[in-house]
Amino acid sequence: MPEASIHPCFARARLPEMVTRAQLAVAMLVLSFAACDDDTTSIPAPPATHDLVFEGYQVDIPELWLRDADDGELRRVLAPDSVVMDPEPSPDGTRISFVIADYFNGTGDIFVMNHDGSNIQQITFDSEMDDNPSWSPDGRRIVFRSFQAGYLGDIWVMNADGSNQVRLTFDPLPAVIDEGHPAWSPNGDRIAYSSTEGGNADIWTMATDGSDSLRITNDAGFETEPAWTPDGNHIVFRRCDSVTGCDLVIIAADGQVEIPIPRAGEQRMPVFTPDGARIVFVDQASFAVRPDLYSILPDGTDPLPLVTTEFAGGSLNPAFLRRR
Repeated sequence: MPEASIHPCFARARLPEMVTRAQLAVAMLVLSFAACDDDTTSIPAPPATHDLVFEGYQVDIPELWLRDADDGELRRVLAPDSVVMDPEPSPDGTRISFVIADYFNGTGDIFVMNHDGSNIQQITFDSEMDDNPSWSPDGRRIVFRSFQAGYLGDIWVMNADGSNQVRLTFDPLPAVIDEGHPAWSPNGDRIAYSSTEGGNADIWTMATDGSDSLRITNDAGFETEPAWTPDGNHIVFRRCDSVTGCDLVIIAADGQVEIPIPRAGEQRMPVFTPDGARIVFVDQASFAVRPDLYSILPDGTDPLPLVTTEFAGGSLNPAFLRRR
């Protein structure tokens, strides 16, 4: 490795003389988000506080809940009389996008509200399902999955008020390709998503206008739910197969280095904490039991429970809300 590419904190870290490539990649990933202890050249601003937003299932219908970052207290943000899911806060913490779905009719639309649950506005109105919203870093646009073009899901983008909807992915007939779970990169130049274009569900990225698509995984398993590291250099996602079940995997944004995070049970819906130090995810002993929210270090160690017994039906879709 050229010396110029070594992170200054990593250069001073004490590692065993013999490490595997995967161990080295994990170490560099963790250290890339850590501050150097002896850096006295500047005093950084205190980091912003982010509370955890998620779907909580007290009964059959999910509600949007918030877990306070300071004391772990839970507070309901939204409890409509219908299925509400996919909470996704805007980067500045002023708004939250979410989906209200009607699974009996296979429809759903994207809504936006203030961070405190007020001023709810519907921003998509088509007769098919719209879901999986993800904000651009500047908060001006939202990328999402829609079935409005027919067949299976495609990736679309729109302004934050729902205007100027543009389709980004197309299915060259007779192929029927399913795309979903788009995630906007932190620097705003790429969108990660899951696609069956190669035959299996793999992780892809593309430019924000739909061009320059790049397949970054090529595995026989089912891969979906990508989420970026805060620096945009890596992506964590869920991989499922018939042997090991569902586990989390971290991969370089160019697909070159892959770091599996094997754990017992089933893991899904990962998201990095805003400081990049941990991964929050949904953990289940099996899909037949309650889903709970946990966090781990990027190397898979130090599991911490976040939301477990508080919801009889479990918790899903964690996301971080910047505190106002």
